[in-house]
Amino acid sequence: MSLPSITVVTPCLNALATLSETIESVRSQRYPDVEHLVIDGGSVDGTLDLLEAAEDVRFISEPDRGLSDAVNKGIARARGEVIGWLNADDVYLPGALAKVGQAMARRPDALWATGRCRIEDGHGREIRSLVSAYKNLFVRRYRYELLLTQNFVSCPATFVRRAGFDRVGLLDERFRYSMDYDLWLRLGRLGDPVVIDEALAAFRMAEGSLSMTGFERQFAEHARNAREHGDGHAPAVLVNRLLSRGIVATYRGIRLGRSFTRRSTTS
Repeated sequence: MSLPSITVVTPCLNALATLSETIESVRSQRYPDVEHLVIDGGSVDGTLDLLEAAEDVRFISEPDRGLSDAVNKGIARARGEVIGWLNADDVYLPGALAKVGQAMARRPDALWATGRCRIEDGHGREIRSLVSAYKNLFVRRYRYELLLTQNFVSCPATFVRRAGFDRVGLLDERFRYSMDYDLWLRLGRLGDPVVIDEALAAFRMAEGSLSMTGFERQFAEHARNAREHGDGHAPAVLVNRLLSRGIVATYRGIRLGRSFTRRSTTS
């Protein structure tokens, strides 16, 4: 079985604190044909020194119009048959690329593949395990109608064939937060992904880092994505809108509760 070549695209900007671990997670895969392409937006924190010293990394550094533009630059320059998008603070788990390559080799007709993803804090400790379990449950039961109700596909654990981008296009720069969900829905209309029921990557996040404005805009974009790609699936689109509003309301309540607790503690 001939394994496909893989390109990993990593967009970054002033990522010195985390990028070396991301690079090492790709290098240590020992996949037979992998290219790691880093698209830097003009870092000034020492990131470029790190990239110049890194082995097995190809990079460019120039201004961009944001995350989607940076990833699109990487996709356009990618040499691999299969392309993964790994942000500069996320990591692949051991053996991830081999699992992806083997799955895609067994299904040469499939345009994309996705697997499970952990959520970790900045120290590599798993957090929000219930959220991960919830998303993984839906990934294992993937249907397009289900995907229209919510985005349960994790970006670091998802890979797209070059042929997939040729058919649906690149990331849509209209979206600041949900460009990945928009892409999954475009691919999903053409066919189901290969579901790899194993953990492939870890998404790193700092607790409390997401602003309320960003969170609300993210789910407003999710609802718009579902509307734009949900022709013939009105019930799923409605569920997406209701879920998006409910999640934002829940998050707002959690933030208010934390704020009240802090005020009570300090008073």
